[in-house]
Amino acid sequence: MPTNPDPFVLIVAMEEAGEFIQACSKVYRHNGGEEERRALSEEAGDVLAMITLLEEEGLVDLKILNEKRIAREVKHRRN
Repeated sequence: MPTNPDPFVLIVAMEEAGEFIQACSKVYRHNGGEEERRALSEEAGDVLAMITLLEEEGLVDLKILNEKRIAREVKHRRN
């Protein structure tokens, strides 16, 4: 873990997470319209990019991330 993480990467990650939250809300409120789904996809891409940058900064452990991702997918998958 870095002793002095780059605050810029953390701040941008927070901003992108907030924009992703807003996009999710708009999909829900507007019944998943095409424009809203496109915006959600774009915001998801931004969040993924920030996760990659956080990993490069040594702030995110991909092993832990993937273990948690798999567990969450199993919990919420509708099959």
